[in-house]
Amino acid sequence: MKKATVILVLIIQIALLFIFQNIHALFKKYDEVGVSDMGLLLENMRDLKKMFSVLSMVLGLTLAVTGIYLLFLIKKSREKPEYDEIPPLHDYLLRLKTSESQLKNIVETQQEKVIQKEELNKNIINNINAAIIFLNCSGRIEIFNAVAETLFSQSYANAKNNRLDKILAAFPGLIEFVEQHREQKMTGEITTNEKIFWTHIAPIDQVGVLLIIRDITEEKKREELDRRNNNFVMLGEMTAFLAHEVKNSLGVIYGYTRTIKSEDEKTGKISKEILFLTDMMESFLNFSRPVTIERKEQIDLESLLKKIAAEKEINLITAGEPILFESDPALIQSIFANLILNSRQAGADRVEVTFKKGRDLEIYLQDNGKGIDPKIRDKIWYPFFTTKDKGTGMGLPSIRKIINFLKGEIILVDTGVWGATFKIIFY
Repeated sequence: MKKATVILVLIIQIALLFIFQNIHALFKKYDEVGVSDMGLLLENMRDLKKMFSVLSMVLGLTLAVTGIYLLFLIKKSREKPEYDEIPPLHDYLLRLKTSESQLKNIVETQQEKVIQKEELNKNIINNINAAIIFLNCSGRIEIFNAVAETLFSQSYANAKNNRLDKILAAFPGLIEFVEQHREQKMTGEITTNEKIFWTHIAPIDQVGVLLIIRDITEEKKREELDRRNNNFVMLGEMTAFLAHEVKNSLGVIYGYTRTIKSEDEKTGKISKEILFLTDMMESFLNFSRPVTIERKEQIDLESLLKKIAAEKEINLITAGEPILFESDPALIQSIFANLILNSRQAGADRVEVTFKKGRDLEIYLQDNGKGIDPKIRDKIWYPFFTTKDKGTGMGLPSIRKIINFLKGEIILVDTGVWGATFKIIFY
């Protein structure tokens, strides 16, 4: 029992003893007066007097025991160290430690939830099929997802806290577009370093700028191929009628020239020119007709090229792993037969072919002919354009048309007096 409690009990006992003593004295007074006419009431009062007298004795005894116990507690408290006198502080420290442990558990739980949300956001960002880049207010990169790493050949560790113009130095057009519009929401298609990027800029007030970038180079190339194929369809419809009418007229003229009995040299030239124009119209008519696939099968490109080179009497050198390519064998043979024939006619006696298979199939053909004049490198794809005396100018345009139809592209990569190099891509 604590000292404060003992003292309180002692005070209560003293108060009760005071009350009982006063009541006992009152009864004693009535008893000494001896008033005889109070009757039964006095008899009851005497009984109460006895009872309070007993209670006073018991209370006095209890008071003495309590006082002795209080003295014992005081003596004991003086003998103990001071820190035993403050058990409430110890209890407070225990409660504080318990609260600290509970708070620590709450903080750890919240941290786990934050980490889980961060991982979820990271997974979402990395699974978006676009480069996600976030720049803080100072223009430093904070987010650089996996697609951005692949697209720009930069790691997140290298991009983190770096400036955009340093990480995307190889794409100046893209950097310029971002710098011009970083204060406003903007979407555009940017062509830079032979790439076409769909770019969306989303400024976030007082936080930074979010960039969403997609490489749409191949998508645009496919759109261009589809556009060309559609143009060929329209061209074919127009040319079919025109060629038919021109051929009919040339046939009539040629018929009349054959009836002229004169063996004049001029008459012979007219006939030759008529035949040449007829061949030209036939070639253009064939060029304008839509390409169709008769059948598809696995083609060993290396074996096919060796066979064509042997027929054209030209030396063939191949590099890279042999390629099996599924397509129409007649169309593929037409492509490479015309290319190798052009090399032979350009004075080449050797063609080097390199195969590269990755996401797309790339085939490089390099000859040692006289090459193509760089001034006309864009015109070689036009129908009827030729540098030969009696050429129709339909060879390379026909090759390009077939390759476009097969979802591919042909590019003149390099040319000069040492020869020409063509690159064929099948997407």
